[in-house]
Amino acid sequence: MKAVSIFGIILIVLGILSLAYFTSPMRLMVQDIEPHKPNLLPPILGAIALICGLALLFAPRPHS
Repeated sequence: MKAVSIFGIILIVLGILSLAYFTSPMRLMVQDIEPHKPNLLPPILGAIALICGLALLFAPRPHS
């Protein structure tokens, strides 16, 4: 496996974990009880990591 593929897989896993943790129903219910402004940065970063990881895996590479 090439380093780019490994890095892409790592980004995909981190993106999925970030989205699963920060958008879980239990976490959202707890935030309803404790009123404060939600932080949208971690889910957005998780989505960006997921998209970048997929792009690294499926992007065509020049043959060397």
